[in-house]
Amino acid sequence: MPVHSGAKLLFNKNENAAAQLKKVSDELDNLPNEFMKYIVNIDGTYEYRPIEGTTRLSPHSYGIAIDLEVKYTCYWLWDKEHNYRNEIPKEIVDIFEKHGFVWGGRWYHYDTMHFEYRPEMFERVL
Repeated sequence: MPVHSGAKLLFNKNENAAAQLKKVSDELDNLPNEFMKYIVNIDGTYEYRPIEGTTRLSPHSYGIAIDLEVKYTCYWLWDKEHNYRNEIPKEIVDIFEKHGFVWGGRWYHYDTMHFEYRPEMFERVL
């Protein structure tokens, strides 16, 4: 988000992943200021590590995942009562999904901060 953040993020260039994240960034940058608290402080992109509690590599290890501001998110392993709640606005989710990212807030094992580039799961990616 060049206008609101200007931070450089490490992201995979294969299969247009970085280009699609750039499209997401440009659209997020045009959202009203009320949305910025969810997206200005990105929690992470590329980080070589396992999925928490497993030995399987995280999508972050492949540079195809991004986590938004942790303060406004819910992750099933951190949520001791397992009460799903979401604060990420639909407008943000829609922008990511339009460009081939799946949202962890749709999963049974929810992770509302998490988006990963998976264009094969969409009929059409813009």
